Amino acid sequence: MKKVVTVQANTVEEAIQQALIMLEVPLEQVQVEVLTNPGRRLMGLRKALAEVKVTSVDQVGEPPIARELSKIEELASLLDDVDLNGPQAVNRPAKKEIPDMNNQSDVSAARIQEGKIQFQFNDNSLPSIIPNENALLYVNGELCTQPISIQPEDQVTLTICDEVVAPKFTIQLIEKNMIALLSFTPGKRIKRSLANTAWSPRLAIRVDEVTEVTNDIKPQQIVDELKVMGVQQGLVFPAIKKATEVDKPYELIVAKGTLPVEGTDGDLEVHVRYEAFDPNSEEKVDFREMNAITNVKEGQVIATHVLPVEGTAGRSLLGHKIPVKPVRDVILRLGKNVEQVDRDLVALISGKPVIVWRDRLVEIEVNSEFNHPGEVSLESGNIRFEGDVRIGGNILPSMFVGATGSIFVGGSITKATIHAMKSVMVRGNVLSSTISVGKQEAAINELARLIKEVTHLLVQIKEAVDQIFIIRGQGEADLNPSELKRLIQLLMEKRYAQLEDLNKQFIQKVRSQKATLDEEWTNVADSLYDIFINPINEDMQNLEEFGRVVEEAQILAQLYDGGSSLQTKLSVPYAINSTLYSNGHIEVYSKGVYHCNLSAEQTIKINGVCRGGEISAPFEIVLQESGSKNPVKTVIRTSAEGCIKIGRAFAGTEIYVGIRKHVFTKDGTNITARLNAEGELDLG
Repeated sequence: MKKVVTVQANTVEEAIQQALIMLEVPLEQVQVEVLTNPGRRLMGLRKALAEVKVTSVDQVGEPPIARELSKIEELASLLDDVDLNGPQAVNRPAKKEIPDMNNQSDVSAARIQEGKIQFQFNDNSLPSIIPNENALLYVNGELCTQPISIQPEDQVTLTICDEVVAPKFTIQLIEKNMIALLSFTPGKRIKRSLANTAWSPRLAIRVDEVTEVTNDIKPQQIVDELKVMGVQQGLVFPAIKKATEVDKPYELIVAKGTLPVEGTDGDLEVHVRYEAFDPNSEEKVDFREMNAITNVKEGQVIATHVLPVEGTAGRSLLGHKIPVKPVRDVILRLGKNVEQVDRDLVALISGKPVIVWRDRLVEIEVNSEFNHPGEVSLESGNIRFEGDVRIGGNILPSMFVGATGSIFVGGSITKATIHAMKSVMVRGNVLSSTISVGKQEAAINELARLIKEVTHLLVQIKEAVDQIFIIRGQGEADLNPSELKRLIQLLMEKRYAQLEDLNKQFIQKVRSQKATLDEEWTNVADSLYDIFINPINEDMQNLEEFGRVVEEAQILAQLYDGGSSLQTKLSVPYAINSTLYSNGHIEVYSKGVYHCNLSAEQTIKINGVCRGGEISAPFEIVLQESGSKNPVKTVIRTSAEGCIKIGRAFAGTEIYVGIRKHVFTKDGTNITARLNAEGELDLG
């Protein structure tokens, strides 16, 4: 009886060798049919195994086993009248040799006993056989795949098809070539034998199977496959070994790339704590200690500069470098009364520390505090102080209080003027007075906007000059300083005319505020004046000098582009007939405002009423009550992106959101005014 095995392996030679071991025969006694050649599928990501069909051939005069022909081959064999010699038929026993069939000897039948097929015939019928795909049925040397009747003179052969499926694995690179994932499928060895049957006129061939799971993959095979894929580093050898031991489908990571380690930006670790006054908790606060300012003593460490730590680049399994984001450090600007010792920032005097963040730029200074326990009157005179000011009593008419830091007023303010750079907190009422907070901050923001626009045009001019030299084939050495300056002016006239006005605005604003600005602003302004305005200046000797000025302007624009993280704030309980301005926020935390003009660059919140006057803030305005039962004009304005919230709006209240206007003709409640997606005013 012939045996046929089908084997899958990495190569054709390996598959043939496995088949010979299973059949226990030499190569000379088998016929080999290559069903599939090894290769790769899915753009080289999936490996296809070799598959061969090996049939054993009896050594003594046994004709070869005929393989199943394709449709084309069958037609060709018919045309060529090719005589296909099938395997040696099993001698049909004579009728007299057929054992007793339980008194059914007059019926043609077939059976399988001990791996052999047996027949009995009579003159009235023929037995038939139903093939089985795992036991090849040959009748007169031809393979039969459909039920067939057997004639007495037919030669019938059954060939058992054992099967061997080699274990296989595939490896794919995932996560941007950082992980090699192995998918393993175990092999199997299926041994088949013919099952014994009883006599039957219509014999269905049955096959018994014994399946054995196999895994003969070697670690070196996995390593070799990874090398073919270009992976020679980051191998996980415990996982590779495990893949050669499992007996079920499995997935595991057999190689890992080196992940990048991100660095950390430089920072400032602040060691002092600020305690801000909460007006909503006024009933629980000792107002003698209200708006407590955190003070530092002379020699105290205010903050520590934490240096940046560079990251470590990674590497993929294919050897490609994975860069990390460059780290950034903070830029320290030490103001008054602060010095740096190693990485510590130390106070030189006792006072209030002030830390202002502008993206990467950090400004630190220590302000001394001026404490005036009584009233500000003609007797005390006006107060101007470089630092913080604390007023214990009232500020009387016609008086002025100014500070470069914060101002706290424990009493009321009447017909007076208050200017502060950081914040203003008033405990008493504000009557017919003017209070402004952060006007200097607003001026710096305006300068930052101007230098950003100027820098953008300067970069374009420099690039244009570089291109001119390239096109002309000339170097800047061919131009003297006056000619280079003239070339830049011509470019401004023809293509960058807006630079002249922006540059003049920037220079004028810097010079008008020179006393309160850092030196870096005036240095850039002076350089821009010499290049573009001063007719007799010849300091710019070459294009490199011009590039240096452009670079200085770029640095200044970048430093102040992030704006200040310090939120200036003006807080009062009640105001009448007054003008209040803040570069940040305004909060009226008690009764409200009457006939006042309030303007903030961010938000306004009035817990009480707003009767008469005008309120303006671009982001959000929140009012408890606006307008009055008696006719009084109350105007509330915000930007197109802003929002106005009013608990109760009396008739006559006007609101503006962007260019959209609404006048309440009757009282309204719970108003939330903003623009919808179509740009129309929605009152919520």
